[in-house]
Amino acid sequence: MSDEGIVYMEIRDALKNNLKGEALTNALDFVDYLTEKNITPNKEWDKGFRFIKNGKSPCLIVFNMQNNGEWFICDVPVVSEPEWDSISNDLKEFIIANIKICNVHQGNPCGCGSEPGISKSIFGKVHNNVCTSEIQFINPDSDVLNKLKKIIDWWEINVIMNNT
Repeated sequence: MSDEGIVYMEIRDALKNNLKGEALTNALDFVDYLTEKNITPNKEWDKGFRFIKNGKSPCLIVFNMQNNGEWFICDVPVVSEPEWDSISNDLKEFIIANIKICNVHQGNPCGCGSEPGISKSIFGKVHNNVCTSEIQFINPDSDVLNKLKKIIDWWEINVIMNNT
């Protein structure tokens, strides 16, 4: 079995050991989607896997951070890059609605290491205290994952294919 196959099995086992029900179904479906697109998992640490294609990453999947059965997707590509301006308006709105703000000033640091976040222009508007993860999806349901898949499909065509 290839190294990628071993890591793929490892992430599936880790998800099965930490998630249940709909969260597990959604997480496994999303991992399968990424793998079918030849976006391969790389283990970042014991609770997170970064997915890579052509040296670029569309996301990081993290699970069981607080031993509460949660999982989340973060580090979706840098949406402040100029090529992102051509993404559809409905996906822009979805991205903006999910911008991750560091809440260290409210006594709740997010743990990204850049607290209190940075000012960042996303789709022409400056957002303050943006986490280094930029956008994040906690326990995403199938509707959120379908939109995220559209974003990654767009990313693959407009960022990966046009920059190789």
